[in-house]
Amino acid sequence: MLTLGEGDISLNHFSPTGFYSSAVRNRFLNELQQRSEHQVAYTIEPVGEHVAEFRVGPRGRTVYLTAQDKVSAEGWVVEGFTEALRTPDATLIFVTPQKALEIRADQIGCMGCLSACQFSNWAQNEVRSTGRKADPRSYCIQKTLQAIRHSDDVECQLMFAGHNAYRFASDPFYANGYVPSVRELVERLQTGD
Repeated sequence: MLTLGEGDISLNHFSPTGFYSSAVRNRFLNELQQRSEHQVAYTIEPVGEHVAEFRVGPRGRTVYLTAQDKVSAEGWVVEGFTEALRTPDATLIFVTPQKALEIRADQIGCMGCLSACQFSNWAQNEVRSTGRKADPRSYCIQKTLQAIRHSDDVECQLMFAGHNAYRFASDPFYANGYVPSVRELVERLQTGD
C-alpha cells in the first residue's frame, strides 16, 4: 500500500459476483483485462457477417466469426493464445494453454462458496445450477482471496483497495515505512488526527 500511486487502483467488472469492485492494478487484473480483450463473438452456423470458419477445441469444431474477428483470432493464436474458451455470451476468449488448464482446474475445484457465481455454474437452489455455462472471463474469488491473505504474492492475486489507498504513501503517520499497530490506528481515529 505504501508504494501505490494515484491510478494504481481501478474499478473493474471481472468479479464472479457480477458487481464492480475496486482493486489494485497488478498482473492479476492485467491478465483478466487481456482475457476480455482477446474475445470475439461466434455462431455455430453462418449468420449475417459471421461467415468465416474457425476451428476450436481438440476436435477442431467449426464456429463462425466475422472476417475481422478471424484475423484477430489467428493473430492471438500466433502469439501463443491458442486455447479458445467459450463464454455464456456466445463469445470465445483466447488464452494460453497454461491459463486454460488453470481456469478449468479452478472451475472443477469449485467449492460452491458463492451462490450464482459467474465463474462456476453452481447455484443454491433445487437444481444446484444457474443454467448458464461457467464464465472463463472471471476467476475463483475464494482461491485468490485466500492466496492474497496467506502469501506475499501481491502481483498475481486479487487485492481489493479503495480508490484513495494510494494516499498511504504520503500520510505522515506511515512515513519512512512505519506501519502502526491496530491500537495506534484506533487511537488516531478516536482523536481525529
